[in-house]
Amino acid sequence: MRITPIDIRKQPFRKTVFGFDKDEVNSFLEMVANEFEKLSRQNDEMSSKVKILEERLDHYEKIEKTLNETLLTAQKATDEARINAQKEAELIIKDSQIRAERYEDESRQKVYQLESDLISLKTQRNSYLVRFKSMLRDQLSLLEVISGSLDERIDGKSTIQNKIKSNQFKINQRSIRDDEDETMDEVPPQPIV
Repeated sequence: MRITPIDIRKQPFRKTVFGFDKDEVNSFLEMVANEFEKLSRQNDEMSSKVKILEERLDHYEKIEKTLNETLLTAQKATDEARINAQKEAELIIKDSQIRAERYEDESRQKVYQLESDLISLKTQRNSYLVRFKSMLRDQLSLLEVISGSLDERIDGKSTIQNKIKSNQFKINQRSIRDDEDETMDEVPPQPIV
């Protein structure tokens, strides 16, 4: 049973012949009741403050829990973003390496093809020059045969013979110069030997 200030004030006492002074007892009881009332009020205030503080504590604990969960979520998101960025960077590097290797292979093939074409063109040119020189030798030999037979037919007419030789030589020289001026584009394609 809880004692209140009113209980202290109204507490009845038995009367005895040689008891305490009634006014003094009542005065003391009043003082105890007032003090008890004050302590009771303070206790109630403290109880309500404790309740408020407990509610605040619960609120702060919820906030702390939420913050911890948010931090964990942010940490996980950061870790996942870092891992994804690393994976993406690795993929970009691998893709770049594959492209570089492909371009390098294509360049090598083009260089090989150009070298092959150059060798083929040099071979064609050399073949053409050999055939052209051979044709010129044949023509010169033919001219010598013709001029030799003319010498036999014409007795004493060396001046005519010299003019013919001179003219033939000039014609051959012009022909050789004209042929040298021809470009490779004007020469028909020759089979590769």
